[in-house]
Amino acid sequence: MFPALETEVKQESLPDPYEDFMYHHLQYYGYFKGHRGSLPTSATHQHVWKNNPRYLLSGSFGERQGMVPDPLQKEKLLWPTCISSPVHRQIEAVSRDSLMLSSPLLKSRQLLHDEFGEVSPCLREPRDLFTFFSSSGPLQAPRWPIECEVIKENLHHIEWVPPQPEYFYQPTGNEKLPEIVGEEKGTVVFQLDSVPTGGSYFTSSRVGGKRGIIKELAVTLQGPEDKTLLFESRFESGNLQKAVRVDTYEYELTLRTDLYTNKHTQWFYFRVQNTRKDATYRFTIVNLLKPKSLYTIGMKPLMYSQLDAKTHNIGWRREGNEIRYYKNNRDDGQQAFYCLTWTIQFPHDQDTCFFAHFYPYTYTDLQCYLLSVANNPVQSRFCKLRTLCRSLAGNTVYLLTITNPSRTPQEAAAKKAVVLSARVHPGESNGSWIMKGFLDFILSNSPDAQLLRDIFVFKVVPMLNPDGVIVGNYRCSLAGRDLNRHYKTILKESFPCIWYTRNMIKRLLEEREVLLYCDFHGHSRKNNIFLYGCNNNDRKYWLHERVFPLMLSKNAPDKFSFHSCNFKVQKCKEGTGRVVMWRMGILNSYTMESTFGGSTLGNKRDTHFTTEDLKSLGYHVCDTLLDFCDPDRTKFMQCLTELKELLQQEIHKKFNELGQDMDLEGSWSDICLSDIESSTSGSDSSLSDGLPVHLLNVADELNQKKKMYKKKKKKLLQTRKQRNEQYQKNNWMQELKLTEDALSFQERAGFASSTLQKQPTFFRNSENASSSAMRNEKPRLNESRLHGRDKGTSLDPSKMPSLILTKNKERMQTEKPRSTVSCSPKRSTNSSQEPAPDMKSHWSRNRYPATKRGRAAMTVYPSLHIYTYP
Repeated sequence: MFPALETEVKQESLPDPYEDFMYHHLQYYGYFKGHRGSLPTSATHQHVWKNNPRYLLSGSFGERQGMVPDPLQKEKLLWPTCISSPVHRQIEAVSRDSLMLSSPLLKSRQLLHDEFGEVSPCLREPRDLFTFFSSSGPLQAPRWPIECEVIKENLHHIEWVPPQPEYFYQPTGNEKLPEIVGEEKGTVVFQLDSVPTGGSYFTSSRVGGKRGIIKELAVTLQGPEDKTLLFESRFESGNLQKAVRVDTYEYELTLRTDLYTNKHTQWFYFRVQNTRKDATYRFTIVNLLKPKSLYTIGMKPLMYSQLDAKTHNIGWRREGNEIRYYKNNRDDGQQAFYCLTWTIQFPHDQDTCFFAHFYPYTYTDLQCYLLSVANNPVQSRFCKLRTLCRSLAGNTVYLLTITNPSRTPQEAAAKKAVVLSARVHPGESNGSWIMKGFLDFILSNSPDAQLLRDIFVFKVVPMLNPDGVIVGNYRCSLAGRDLNRHYKTILKESFPCIWYTRNMIKRLLEEREVLLYCDFHGHSRKNNIFLYGCNNNDRKYWLHERVFPLMLSKNAPDKFSFHSCNFKVQKCKEGTGRVVMWRMGILNSYTMESTFGGSTLGNKRDTHFTTEDLKSLGYHVCDTLLDFCDPDRTKFMQCLTELKELLQQEIHKKFNELGQDMDLEGSWSDICLSDIESSTSGSDSSLSDGLPVHLLNVADELNQKKKMYKKKKKKLLQTRKQRNEQYQKNNWMQELKLTEDALSFQERAGFASSTLQKQPTFFRNSENASSSAMRNEKPRLNESRLHGRDKGTSLDPSKMPSLILTKNKERMQTEKPRSTVSCSPKRSTNSSQEPAPDMKSHWSRNRYPATKRGRAAMTVYPSLHIYTYP
């Protein structure tokens, strides 16, 4: 079908982009002037190329054909001509064999290999130069660990929106709970041979995965009357480990754990063939690990029929009956397993069908999308695609920079930045669909999209964990760890995706203000869409981090739940992206959690989310950004007022639960917000397991080196006089601290006297946190003030209470009452601006005429100030 392509493939494979770049680089600087096939001939450069661990050279140095990546052939490449429109037809038409050559091994970049292939547990020097994304060059095909077998088929699913809402399953109470019998009483009809689990670690990768002939793992049919289903999962994002036939139409399924671990089974994606139309099949997944799931409250699995897609243009749809989620009765004594069972009737005989936990979005899907952007002459002018880094397996992590060209350097420098990312957890494909909706809108010619590109610089990492997406992991990378617990890592080579992301944001913060950071995730135990943020400790910006989520809930009231948002920073979440970016100085730092199920709000109540629903949320993120930064601050102030009312209601609710009556008038805002909120333990974020064993020594060595660089000079020995003065200074500091604590307590006594005998724990803690924050804001006392005090004064413990009370009385008489934030702010007489206390209203788009967006209003942009805070 593509003779020119096949001829070119037979003649010679394309050079590696990085290798080609280096040739041009060396030639430009005059290191060699020979033809493209020549190499540097000096001894120095021979040494450089010989010792490059990526290449092994043959005996001749003069010819480039003698340079072969490892002892194998060139890497397989996915050609752009096969990805252009219509994408799926050409992908299906051209088999992988006609497009790709055999692939070299790419050894682990977190370990060094000596000349004999032995592993040395130390880090390899990183390669900091990466190729630019080129629309004219080929895209790299996905690289797999060499343990993985990959079938030679390219899968593609059409996008489709069901014409009718897909409602949750309503349990009848008569659902069957099948007893798990296993392969002892059943017949294994599909099983992966070798799968790396906990205890092993990633060593090398290649396009196409494991070498050799791909085995037929499914059973051989005995004839046309054989009704055994044929299972398969050795494709991108697939993860079925084993299928056992326990009855004619009943199968027990075991999911593969995340590679190089022994857990994280939630995501599933597999294929079945040889279906029968009139039969009722039962599938039971037997090794799920979470005790709670959305399947207990009505979520249905997804099914895709290839015949329906070809003949009726019908894509993924929610199917299944007799759905139950329950504990497995077979206990291995180590960890409890849970089962998901459902029944299904296939729409056609001899059909090929797929089942999935959620709508798949693979690494190849992303590459096809990015290639279409790169080939678009309009979008490519304001969307620059670059390579952020390479993953452990050598897959490209893409970075998009989206902004309109600036007219002046001053205008470019005035732009604030917005950072968005997705798929740090590979099984949470909902994040990719929201990201796709965001990209569809921000790259469009909509006036709002043009305005956003005028005033912002968007940095987008659409797939943070491509390795995990490719192999079908649920949470981990090929390092066997949850990347969203290692954003503080120092191991660049073991966690390159997040290390380079954090470094990119760090550099961005040095250039400009980052207004918002948001990482898109999925949630398996709560419905709707919501945000996790971080409580701001600065009283100047009190509750400001909650304004954006509240605005988003007003713009998408039937999808987004502000009530489900949480802003508590837990110790176990210190390594997550949102907390690390928040501590780096980004006030509006969020994790967006989108459910695998559906909505319980508004018009979409009790219905599953479709891909169109998720993509629409990407648009709402853009719309809310414009509301959040509107020069007319009316909406911002309206939300801030509403947030104060909601918080006051929450505080009263907490006291009522504890049986307390408290007058919070005047000082209720001093309560620590983290003590009011519950933890986010209900989220999908699991605790980090620490580093893999083979990297512990590496991390210790790096930490030791880091400490040596930061080690201070040794202090000189002090004289007795200096030690006495230091001791007296410390005593005075302790006295001041006790006095300030007492003063802070005395000021609050007016409104808290009714509960001094029995205060709630969270309120006592908040007083300490608030007073400590106030102390931190005060300038530190200098030594002249300390030594200027009466040195004869002693701190007699028996006189301490009277001393404190005297100082309190003097201060209360001399100081004026401090102004505090009222818990019931005076509202405007305009009732249209008064927020309803118990409902989330839509924004009235004609309420504030000055806020209507348009290009004409931005003609004086260089003098426009983007108001972030009132």
